[in-house]
Amino acid sequence: MPEEPVLRSYDGPPEQGRHAVVIGSGMAGLLAARVATEHFEQVTVIDRDRFPERPDHRKGTPQSHHAHGLLPRGHEIVHGLFPGIGDDLRAAGATVAKGVGAVVVSPAGPLPALPSPGEFVMFSRFLLEWTIRRRLAALPQVRFLQGADVVGLEADGAGVSGVRLRHRGDADGPDVVPADLVIDCSGRSSKAPDWLRELGCGDVPEDVVNTGLSYASRFFERPAGFPDEWLSVLINGRSPDNPRAGLLLCVENNLWHVTVGQVLGDRLPAEGAGAPDDAAFLRMAGELADPTIYEAIRVAKPVSPIRGYRTPTNRLRRFEKLKRMPTGFVVTGDAACAFNPIYGQGMTVAAMDALVLAEALRRSEGGRSADFAQAFQADLAKNVAAPWFVATSEDLRWADVRMTGARLGLVAPIGRRYMDLLLRAAVHDPELTAVYLGIIFMLAPPKSAVAPWIIARIVRSLFSRRLRQPLQEYALSAEGLAAVRKLPDAVVPA
Repeated sequence: MPEEPVLRSYDGPPEQGRHAVVIGSGMAGLLAARVATEHFEQVTVIDRDRFPERPDHRKGTPQSHHAHGLLPRGHEIVHGLFPGIGDDLRAAGATVAKGVGAVVVSPAGPLPALPSPGEFVMFSRFLLEWTIRRRLAALPQVRFLQGADVVGLEADGAGVSGVRLRHRGDADGPDVVPADLVIDCSGRSSKAPDWLRELGCGDVPEDVVNTGLSYASRFFERPAGFPDEWLSVLINGRSPDNPRAGLLLCVENNLWHVTVGQVLGDRLPAEGAGAPDDAAFLRMAGELADPTIYEAIRVAKPVSPIRGYRTPTNRLRRFEKLKRMPTGFVVTGDAACAFNPIYGQGMTVAAMDALVLAEALRRSEGGRSADFAQAFQADLAKNVAAPWFVATSEDLRWADVRMTGARLGLVAPIGRRYMDLLLRAAVHDPELTAVYLGIIFMLAPPKSAVAPWIIARIVRSLFSRRLRQPLQEYALSAEGLAAVRKLPDAVVPA
Protein backbone atom coordinates (compact mmCIF):
# COMPACT_ATOMS: atom_id res chain seq x y z
CA MET A 1 0.00 0.00 0.00
CA PRO A 2 1.36 3.47 -0.87
CA GLU A 3 2.74 5.52 1.98
CA GLU A 4 0.59 8.29 3.44
CA PRO A 5 1.82 11.66 2.12
CA VAL A 6 2.76 14.23 4.69
CA LEU A 7 -0.30 16.28 5.60
CA ARG A 8 0.88 19.86 5.76
CA SER A 9 -0.36 21.41 9.01
CA TYR A 10 -1.98 24.80 9.18
CA ASP A 11 0.54 27.43 10.26
CA GLY A 12 -1.42 30.58 9.47
CA PRO A 13 -3.29 32.09 6.54
CA PRO A 14 -1.45 32.79 3.28
CA GLU A 15 0.75 35.87 3.20
CA GLN A 16 -0.82 36.76 -0.11
CA GLY A 17 -4.09 35.68 -1.64
CA ARG A 18 -7.35 34.32 -0.32
CA HIS A 19 -8.03 31.62 2.27
CA ALA A 20 -10.90 29.11 2.45
CA VAL A 21 -11.65 27.07 5.57
CA VAL A 22 -13.53 23.76 5.32
CA ILE A 23 -15.13 22.44 8.52
CA GLY A 24 -15.13 18.63 8.48
CA SER A 25 -13.22 16.03 6.50
CA GLY A 26 -15.93 13.59 5.49
CA MET A 27 -16.76 13.16 1.83
CA ALA A 28 -18.51 16.52 1.62
CA GLY A 29 -15.56 18.31 3.20
CA LEU A 30 -12.89 16.58 1.14
CA LEU A 31 -14.67 17.27 -2.14
CA ALA A 32 -15.48 20.85 -1.18
CA ALA A 33 -11.80 21.38 -0.37
CA ARG A 34 -10.82 20.04 -3.79
CA VAL A 35 -13.24 22.44 -5.51
CA ALA A 36 -12.02 25.37 -3.41
CA THR A 37 -8.40 24.83 -4.50
CA GLU A 38 -9.32 26.22 -7.91
CA HIS A 39 -10.24 29.62 -6.43
CA PHE A 40 -8.19 30.13 -3.24
CA GLU A 41 -4.46 30.36 -2.63
CA GLN A 42 -4.85 28.30 0.56
CA VAL A 43 -7.51 25.82 1.68
CA THR A 44 -7.47 24.59 5.28
CA VAL A 45 -9.46 21.50 6.32
CA ILE A 46 -10.32 21.50 10.05
CA ASP A 47 -11.42 18.31 11.78
CA ARG A 48 -11.91 17.23 15.37
CA ASP A 49 -10.19 13.91 14.68
CA ARG A 50 -6.58 13.00 14.08
CA PHE A 51 -6.33 11.12 10.82
CA PRO A 52 -5.24 7.46 10.79
CA GLU A 53 -2.01 6.64 8.97
CA ARG A 54 -3.71 3.80 7.11
CA PRO A 55 -7.28 3.33 5.81
CA ASP A 56 -9.31 2.94 8.99
CA HIS A 57 -12.29 4.26 10.90
CA ARG A 58 -12.15 7.61 12.67
CA LYS A 59 -13.75 8.24 16.04
CA GLY A 60 -15.57 11.28 14.70
CA THR A 61 -17.30 9.23 11.97
CA PRO A 62 -18.87 6.25 13.76
CA GLN A 63 -21.11 5.70 10.74
CA SER A 64 -18.07 4.54 8.76
CA HIS A 65 -18.45 1.22 10.59
CA HIS A 66 -21.51 0.74 8.38
CA ALA A 67 -21.70 -0.02 4.68
CA HIS A 68 -21.52 3.01 2.36
CA GLY A 69 -21.94 2.72 -1.37
CA LEU A 70 -20.81 5.32 -3.90
CA LEU A 71 -23.46 5.30 -6.63
CA PRO A 72 -22.53 5.54 -10.32
CA ARG A 73 -23.13 9.30 -10.44
CA GLY A 74 -20.82 9.69 -7.46
CA HIS A 75 -18.14 7.63 -9.22
CA GLU A 76 -18.33 9.93 -12.23
CA ILE A 77 -17.87 13.06 -10.11
CA VAL A 78 -15.06 11.72 -7.91
CA HIS A 79 -13.13 10.47 -10.94
CA GLY A 80 -13.64 13.85 -12.60
CA LEU A 81 -12.28 15.76 -9.60
CA PHE A 82 -9.40 13.32 -9.07
CA PRO A 83 -8.35 11.84 -12.42
CA GLY A 84 -6.66 8.47 -11.98
CA ILE A 85 -8.09 7.85 -8.52
CA GLY A 86 -9.28 4.45 -9.68
CA ASP A 87 -5.64 3.40 -10.02
CA ASP A 88 -4.95 4.67 -6.49
CA LEU A 89 -7.86 2.66 -5.11
CA ARG A 90 -6.66 -0.46 -6.94
CA ALA A 91 -3.18 -0.01 -5.49
CA ALA A 92 -4.72 0.26 -2.02
CA GLY A 93 -6.56 -3.06 -2.38
CA ALA A 94 -9.97 -2.13 -3.83
CA THR A 95 -11.84 -4.93 -5.57
CA VAL A 96 -11.64 -4.69 -9.35
CA ALA A 97 -14.21 -6.64 -11.34
CA LYS A 98 -16.36 -6.91 -14.43
CA GLY A 99 -19.92 -8.13 -14.85
CA VAL A 100 -22.76 -7.52 -12.39
CA GLY A 101 -21.75 -5.12 -9.66
CA ALA A 102 -24.93 -5.16 -7.60
CA VAL A 103 -28.38 -6.71 -7.52
CA VAL A 104 -31.36 -4.93 -5.98
CA VAL A 105 -34.18 -6.83 -4.30
CA SER A 106 -37.05 -4.37 -4.52
CA PRO A 107 -40.33 -4.53 -2.56
CA ALA A 108 -41.75 -6.29 -5.62
CA GLY A 109 -38.91 -8.83 -5.83
CA PRO A 110 -35.42 -9.09 -7.34
CA LEU A 111 -34.74 -6.80 -10.29
CA PRO A 112 -32.98 -8.36 -13.29
CA ALA A 113 -29.20 -8.29 -12.92
CA LEU A 114 -27.65 -5.74 -15.28
CA PRO A 115 -23.95 -6.10 -16.13
CA SER A 116 -21.91 -2.95 -15.69
CA PRO A 117 -20.09 -1.68 -18.79
CA GLY A 118 -16.36 -2.19 -18.51
CA GLU A 119 -14.36 -2.60 -15.33
CA PHE A 120 -15.36 -1.15 -11.96
CA VAL A 121 -13.84 -0.82 -8.49
CA MET A 122 -15.48 -1.37 -5.11
CA PHE A 123 -14.23 -0.14 -1.74
CA SER A 124 -15.17 0.95 1.78
CA ARG A 125 -15.92 4.51 2.78
CA PHE A 126 -12.77 4.82 4.86
CA LEU A 127 -10.55 3.59 2.01
CA LEU A 128 -12.13 6.15 -0.33
CA GLU A 129 -11.69 8.99 2.17
CA TRP A 130 -8.09 7.97 2.88
CA THR A 131 -7.33 7.90 -0.85
CA ILE A 132 -8.92 11.31 -1.45
CA ARG A 133 -7.09 12.72 1.57
CA ARG A 134 -3.80 11.56 0.05
CA ARG A 135 -4.66 13.26 -3.22
CA LEU A 136 -5.54 16.50 -1.42
CA ALA A 137 -2.32 16.33 0.57
CA ALA A 138 -0.43 16.37 -2.71
CA LEU A 139 -1.91 19.75 -3.64
CA PRO A 140 0.42 22.56 -2.51
CA GLN A 141 -2.28 24.92 -1.30
CA VAL A 142 -4.02 22.44 1.07
CA ARG A 143 -3.44 22.47 4.83
CA PHE A 144 -4.93 20.36 7.61
CA LEU A 145 -5.76 21.33 11.18
CA GLN A 146 -6.45 18.17 13.20
CA GLY A 147 -7.85 17.65 16.70
CA ALA A 148 -9.83 20.92 16.75
CA ASP A 149 -13.53 21.68 17.17
CA VAL A 150 -15.02 24.72 15.48
CA VAL A 151 -17.09 26.36 18.22
CA GLY A 152 -18.22 29.53 16.47
CA LEU A 153 -17.89 31.99 13.63
CA GLU A 154 -15.92 35.22 13.62
CA ALA A 155 -18.03 38.03 12.16
CA ASP A 156 -16.96 41.22 10.44
CA GLY A 157 -19.87 43.51 9.68
CA ALA A 158 -22.38 41.62 7.53
CA GLY A 159 -20.00 38.76 6.79
CA VAL A 160 -18.04 35.89 8.32
CA SER A 161 -14.31 36.42 8.62
CA GLY A 162 -13.14 33.17 10.21
CA VAL A 163 -13.81 30.46 12.79
CA ARG A 164 -13.17 30.07 16.52
CA LEU A 165 -11.56 26.85 17.72
CA ARG A 166 -11.27 24.66 20.79
CA HIS A 167 -8.39 22.19 20.66
CA ARG A 168 -8.77 18.65 21.96
CA GLY A 169 -6.57 17.04 24.57
CA ASP A 170 -3.11 18.57 24.88
CA ALA A 171 -3.14 19.83 21.29
CA ASP A 172 -2.01 23.39 20.80
CA GLY A 173 -2.95 25.84 18.08
CA PRO A 174 -4.66 29.09 17.21
CA ASP A 175 -7.93 30.15 18.82
CA VAL A 176 -9.10 31.84 15.62
CA VAL A 177 -8.50 30.96 11.97
CA PRO A 178 -9.25 33.85 9.59
CA ALA A 179 -10.90 33.04 6.28
CA ASP A 180 -12.36 34.69 3.20
CA LEU A 181 -14.82 31.78 2.92
CA VAL A 182 -15.95 29.22 5.51
CA ILE A 183 -17.57 26.04 4.13
CA ASP A 184 -19.45 24.07 6.78
CA CYS A 185 -19.29 20.34 6.00
CA SER A 186 -19.53 19.18 9.62
CA GLY A 187 -22.39 16.77 9.02
CA ARG A 188 -25.57 16.04 10.93
CA SER A 189 -24.21 17.60 14.12
CA SER A 190 -23.53 20.97 12.46
CA LYS A 191 -24.02 24.00 14.68
CA ALA A 192 -24.64 26.28 11.70
CA PRO A 193 -28.26 27.07 12.72
CA ASP A 194 -27.05 28.20 16.15
CA TRP A 195 -24.20 30.26 14.69
CA LEU A 196 -26.51 31.98 12.21
CA ARG A 197 -29.02 32.74 14.94
CA GLU A 198 -26.23 34.35 16.97
CA LEU A 199 -25.41 36.53 13.95
CA GLY A 200 -29.01 37.75 13.79
CA CYS A 201 -30.01 35.76 10.72
CA GLY A 202 -33.03 34.15 12.39
CA ASP A 203 -34.04 30.50 12.67
CA VAL A 204 -33.27 28.10 9.84
CA PRO A 205 -36.49 26.35 8.71
CA GLU A 206 -36.19 22.54 8.87
CA ASP A 207 -38.02 19.53 7.46
CA VAL A 208 -37.54 16.53 9.75
CA VAL A 209 -38.49 12.89 9.15
CA ASN A 210 -38.48 10.64 12.23
CA THR A 211 -37.74 7.14 10.95
CA GLY A 212 -36.26 5.64 14.12
CA LEU A 213 -33.77 3.78 11.92
CA SER A 214 -31.41 1.43 13.75
CA TYR A 215 -28.85 -0.85 12.16
CA ALA A 216 -25.87 -3.09 12.80
CA SER A 217 -22.86 -3.96 10.65
CA ARG A 218 -19.94 -6.34 10.37
CA PHE A 219 -17.10 -7.23 8.00
CA PHE A 220 -16.77 -10.78 6.64
CA GLU A 221 -14.29 -12.64 4.46
CA ARG A 222 -15.92 -13.64 1.18
CA PRO A 223 -15.94 -17.43 1.33
CA ALA A 224 -14.33 -19.60 -1.31
CA GLY A 225 -16.91 -21.25 -3.52
CA PHE A 226 -19.51 -18.50 -3.25
CA PRO A 227 -21.30 -18.09 -6.61
CA ASP A 228 -19.91 -15.39 -8.88
CA GLU A 229 -23.31 -14.07 -9.91
CA TRP A 230 -22.78 -10.54 -8.52
CA LEU A 231 -20.59 -8.69 -6.04
CA SER A 232 -23.10 -6.82 -3.87
CA VAL A 233 -26.78 -7.03 -3.02
CA LEU A 234 -29.34 -4.62 -1.55
CA ILE A 235 -32.52 -6.00 0.00
CA ASN A 236 -35.29 -3.47 0.60
CA GLY A 237 -37.98 -3.63 3.24
CA ARG A 238 -41.53 -4.52 2.21
CA SER A 239 -44.19 -2.20 3.53
CA PRO A 240 -46.32 -2.66 5.55
CA ASP A 241 -45.15 -5.98 6.99
CA ASN A 242 -41.35 -6.19 6.87
CA PRO A 243 -39.39 -3.06 7.86
CA ARG A 244 -35.97 -4.73 7.66
CA ALA A 245 -33.47 -3.89 4.93
CA GLY A 246 -29.96 -5.14 4.31
CA LEU A 247 -26.87 -4.42 2.25
CA LEU A 248 -23.97 -6.74 1.44
CA LEU A 249 -21.27 -4.61 -0.13
CA CYS A 250 -18.11 -6.00 -1.68
CA VAL A 251 -15.16 -3.85 -0.56
CA GLU A 252 -11.38 -4.09 -0.61
CA ASN A 253 -9.22 -7.13 0.20
CA ASN A 254 -11.91 -9.72 -0.62
CA LEU A 255 -14.15 -8.52 2.20
CA TRP A 256 -17.89 -8.05 2.51
CA HIS A 257 -19.30 -5.15 4.52
CA VAL A 258 -22.77 -6.17 5.70
CA THR A 259 -25.36 -3.87 7.25
CA VAL A 260 -28.83 -4.90 8.42
CA GLY A 261 -31.26 -2.24 9.61
CA GLN A 262 -34.86 -1.56 10.50
CA VAL A 263 -37.12 1.46 10.35
CA LEU A 264 -38.65 2.18 13.79
CA GLY A 265 -36.28 -0.36 15.29
CA ASP A 266 -34.83 -0.80 18.76
CA ARG A 267 -31.77 1.19 19.73
CA LEU A 268 -28.61 -0.86 19.18
CA PRO A 269 -25.49 -0.06 21.25
CA ALA A 270 -22.35 0.52 19.19
CA GLU A 271 -20.61 -2.38 20.88
CA GLY A 272 -20.33 -4.22 24.16
CA ALA A 273 -23.29 -5.04 26.41
CA GLY A 274 -26.55 -4.96 24.49
CA ALA A 275 -24.99 -4.92 21.02
CA PRO A 276 -26.15 -7.74 18.75
CA ASP A 277 -24.20 -10.97 19.22
CA ASP A 278 -23.42 -13.47 16.46
CA ALA A 279 -26.76 -15.23 16.75
CA ALA A 280 -28.74 -11.99 16.90
CA PHE A 281 -26.99 -10.54 13.85
CA LEU A 282 -27.64 -13.72 11.89
CA ARG A 283 -31.25 -13.68 13.05
CA MET A 284 -31.63 -10.06 11.87
CA ALA A 285 -30.35 -11.11 8.44
CA GLY A 286 -32.73 -14.06 8.45
CA GLU A 287 -35.69 -11.71 8.86
CA LEU A 288 -34.98 -9.92 5.57
CA ALA A 289 -37.46 -10.41 2.74
CA ASP A 290 -34.84 -12.36 0.75
CA PRO A 291 -32.63 -15.13 2.27
CA THR A 292 -29.51 -14.27 0.26
CA ILE A 293 -27.66 -12.15 2.82
CA TYR A 294 -28.50 -14.60 5.60
CA GLU A 295 -27.13 -17.54 3.62
CA ALA A 296 -24.05 -15.53 2.57
CA ILE A 297 -22.97 -14.54 6.09
CA ARG A 298 -23.88 -17.93 7.50
CA VAL A 299 -20.97 -19.39 5.54
CA ALA A 300 -18.64 -16.36 5.80
CA LYS A 301 -15.99 -15.81 8.46
CA PRO A 302 -16.55 -12.60 10.47
CA VAL A 303 -13.43 -10.45 10.81
CA SER A 304 -14.72 -7.52 12.88
CA PRO A 305 -16.94 -6.86 15.88
CA ILE A 306 -20.63 -6.16 15.32
CA ARG A 307 -21.33 -2.44 15.48
CA GLY A 308 -24.75 -0.99 16.22
CA TYR A 309 -25.88 2.52 15.36
CA ARG A 310 -29.04 4.61 15.23
CA THR A 311 -30.02 7.46 12.95
CA PRO A 312 -33.49 8.34 14.21
CA THR A 313 -34.06 11.48 12.13
CA ASN A 314 -33.35 12.78 8.65
CA ARG A 315 -33.18 16.53 8.23
CA LEU A 316 -33.37 19.10 5.44
CA ARG A 317 -32.21 22.53 6.59
CA ARG A 318 -33.55 25.25 4.32
CA PHE A 319 -30.79 27.85 4.50
CA GLU A 320 -32.05 29.30 1.22
CA LYS A 321 -35.17 30.54 3.03
CA LEU A 322 -33.26 32.80 5.41
CA LYS A 323 -33.90 36.45 4.68
CA ARG A 324 -30.21 37.12 5.18
CA MET A 325 -27.23 34.81 4.73
CA PRO A 326 -23.91 36.32 5.85
CA THR A 327 -21.26 36.69 3.19
CA GLY A 328 -18.29 34.36 3.48
CA PHE A 329 -20.22 31.38 4.86
CA VAL A 330 -21.99 28.43 3.18
CA VAL A 331 -23.31 25.06 4.36
CA THR A 332 -23.27 21.84 2.37
CA GLY A 333 -23.33 18.04 2.67
CA ASP A 334 -25.15 16.42 5.58
CA ALA A 335 -24.95 19.72 7.44
CA ALA A 336 -27.59 20.97 4.99
CA CYS A 337 -29.43 17.76 4.04
CA ALA A 338 -29.03 14.44 5.88
CA PHE A 339 -30.82 11.47 4.32
CA ASN A 340 -31.95 8.10 5.58
CA PRO A 341 -28.63 6.21 5.19
CA ILE A 342 -30.34 2.99 4.24
CA TYR A 343 -30.82 4.29 0.68
CA GLY A 344 -27.10 4.87 0.14
CA GLN A 345 -27.48 8.40 -1.25
CA GLY A 346 -25.22 10.35 1.13
CA MET A 347 -21.77 10.15 -0.48
CA THR A 348 -23.15 10.62 -3.99
CA VAL A 349 -25.24 13.65 -3.03
CA ALA A 350 -22.13 15.08 -1.31
CA ALA A 351 -20.30 14.73 -4.63
CA MET A 352 -23.16 16.42 -6.47
CA ASP A 353 -23.12 19.21 -3.88
CA ALA A 354 -19.42 19.74 -4.66
CA LEU A 355 -20.28 20.39 -8.31
CA VAL A 356 -22.90 22.92 -7.23
CA LEU A 357 -20.23 24.66 -5.15
CA ALA A 358 -17.80 24.59 -8.07
CA GLU A 359 -20.32 26.24 -10.38
CA ALA A 360 -21.31 28.83 -7.77
CA LEU A 361 -17.67 29.77 -7.19
CA ARG A 362 -17.02 30.00 -10.91
CA ARG A 363 -20.07 32.15 -11.47
CA SER A 364 -19.22 34.54 -8.60
CA GLU A 365 -15.49 35.00 -9.29
CA GLY A 366 -14.49 32.69 -6.47
CA GLY A 367 -17.28 33.72 -4.11
CA ARG A 368 -16.52 37.43 -4.27
CA SER A 369 -20.01 38.59 -5.23
CA ALA A 370 -22.25 39.85 -2.42
CA ASP A 371 -25.03 37.35 -3.20
CA PHE A 372 -22.76 34.29 -3.50
CA ALA A 373 -23.82 32.60 -0.24
CA GLN A 374 -27.56 33.10 -0.77
CA ALA A 375 -27.35 32.00 -4.40
CA PHE A 376 -25.32 28.91 -3.52
CA GLN A 377 -27.80 27.78 -0.85
CA ALA A 378 -30.65 28.22 -3.36
CA ASP A 379 -28.79 26.11 -5.93
CA LEU A 380 -27.99 23.49 -3.31
CA ALA A 381 -31.66 23.26 -2.37
CA LYS A 382 -32.50 22.49 -6.01
CA ASN A 383 -29.75 19.85 -6.11
CA VAL A 384 -31.00 17.91 -3.08
CA ALA A 385 -34.72 18.27 -3.86
CA ALA A 386 -35.04 15.11 -5.98
CA PRO A 387 -33.05 12.70 -3.74
CA TRP A 388 -34.78 14.14 -0.64
CA PHE A 389 -38.19 13.59 -2.25
CA VAL A 390 -37.35 10.03 -3.29
CA ALA A 391 -35.99 9.07 0.15
CA THR A 392 -38.72 10.81 2.13
CA SER A 393 -41.48 9.33 -0.02
CA GLU A 394 -40.10 5.87 0.74
CA ASP A 395 -39.78 6.65 4.47
CA LEU A 396 -43.43 7.73 4.63
CA ARG A 397 -44.58 4.31 3.45
CA TRP A 398 -44.41 3.28 7.10
CA ALA A 399 -47.47 4.33 9.06
CA ASP A 400 -45.59 5.37 12.22
CA VAL A 401 -42.97 7.51 10.46
CA ARG A 402 -43.67 11.20 11.03
CA MET A 403 -42.60 14.33 9.15
CA THR A 404 -42.55 17.89 10.44
CA GLY A 405 -41.96 21.05 8.46
CA ALA A 406 -42.94 21.18 4.79
CA ARG A 407 -45.37 18.59 3.50
CA LEU A 408 -44.88 16.59 0.32
CA GLY A 409 -48.60 16.79 -0.50
CA LEU A 410 -50.50 14.43 -2.76
CA VAL A 411 -47.56 14.10 -5.15
CA ALA A 412 -45.76 11.76 -2.69
CA PRO A 413 -48.41 9.00 -2.43
CA ILE A 414 -49.17 9.31 -6.14
CA GLY A 415 -45.45 9.04 -6.91
CA ARG A 416 -45.08 6.01 -4.62
CA ARG A 417 -48.02 4.28 -6.30
CA TYR A 418 -46.55 4.92 -9.73
CA MET A 419 -43.12 3.64 -8.67
CA ASP A 420 -44.79 0.53 -7.24
CA LEU A 421 -46.35 -0.13 -10.63
CA LEU A 422 -43.00 0.50 -12.31
CA LEU A 423 -41.25 -1.97 -9.97
CA ARG A 424 -43.89 -4.65 -10.51
CA ALA A 425 -43.19 -4.44 -14.23
CA ALA A 426 -39.43 -3.98 -13.83
CA VAL A 427 -38.92 -7.33 -12.06
CA HIS A 428 -39.66 -8.94 -15.43
CA ASP A 429 -38.20 -6.24 -17.70
CA PRO A 430 -34.48 -5.35 -17.80
CA GLU A 431 -35.14 -2.09 -19.66
CA LEU A 432 -37.55 -0.87 -16.98
CA THR A 433 -35.03 -1.99 -14.37
CA ALA A 434 -32.46 0.27 -16.04
CA VAL A 435 -34.91 3.18 -15.81
CA TYR A 436 -35.58 2.58 -12.11
CA LEU A 437 -31.90 2.15 -11.23
CA GLY A 438 -31.02 5.26 -13.23
CA ILE A 439 -33.27 7.26 -10.89
CA ILE A 440 -32.11 5.54 -7.70
CA PHE A 441 -28.44 5.86 -8.74
CA MET A 442 -29.07 9.57 -9.50
CA LEU A 443 -28.14 9.31 -13.16
CA ALA A 444 -31.60 10.53 -14.21
CA PRO A 445 -34.33 12.67 -12.60
CA PRO A 446 -37.55 11.07 -11.27
CA LYS A 447 -39.55 12.66 -14.10
CA SER A 448 -37.69 10.42 -16.55
CA ALA A 449 -39.89 7.54 -15.35
CA VAL A 450 -43.01 8.97 -17.03
CA ALA A 451 -41.85 8.71 -20.64
CA PRO A 452 -44.65 7.38 -22.91
CA TRP A 453 -42.89 4.10 -23.69
CA ILE A 454 -42.44 3.42 -19.97
CA ILE A 455 -46.10 4.09 -19.23
CA ALA A 456 -47.05 1.76 -22.08
CA ARG A 457 -44.89 -1.05 -20.65
CA ILE A 458 -46.40 -0.55 -17.19
CA VAL A 459 -49.96 -0.62 -18.55
CA ARG A 460 -49.23 -3.77 -20.53
CA SER A 461 -47.93 -5.47 -17.37
CA LEU A 462 -51.18 -4.67 -15.56
CA PHE A 463 -53.00 -7.01 -17.92
CA SER A 464 -50.50 -9.84 -17.77
CA ARG A 465 -49.62 -11.65 -14.58
CA ARG A 466 -46.63 -13.18 -16.36
CA LEU A 467 -45.17 -9.72 -16.98
CA ARG A 468 -45.30 -9.04 -13.23
CA GLN A 469 -43.46 -12.20 -12.20
CA PRO A 470 -39.78 -11.79 -11.22
CA LEU A 471 -37.35 -13.49 -13.57
CA GLN A 472 -35.98 -15.30 -10.50
CA GLU A 473 -37.27 -15.74 -6.98
CA TYR A 474 -34.28 -14.45 -5.01
CA ALA A 475 -31.13 -12.38 -5.51
CA LEU A 476 -29.18 -15.60 -6.03
CA SER A 477 -30.36 -17.96 -8.73
CA ALA A 478 -31.97 -21.22 -7.63
CA GLU A 479 -28.73 -23.02 -8.51
CA GLY A 480 -26.59 -20.48 -6.68
CA LEU A 481 -28.73 -20.55 -3.55
CA ALA A 482 -28.72 -24.34 -3.52
CA ALA A 483 -24.93 -24.37 -3.79
CA VAL A 484 -24.55 -21.94 -0.87
CA ARG A 485 -26.93 -23.94 1.28
CA LYS A 486 -24.65 -26.95 0.87
CA LEU A 487 -21.71 -25.03 2.35
CA PRO A 488 -20.95 -25.57 6.04
CA ASP A 489 -21.53 -22.85 8.65
CA ALA A 490 -18.53 -20.63 9.18
CA VAL A 491 -16.52 -20.99 12.36
CA VAL A 492 -17.02 -17.83 14.39
CA PRO A 493 -13.85 -16.77 16.28
CA ALA A 494 -14.24 -16.91 20.04
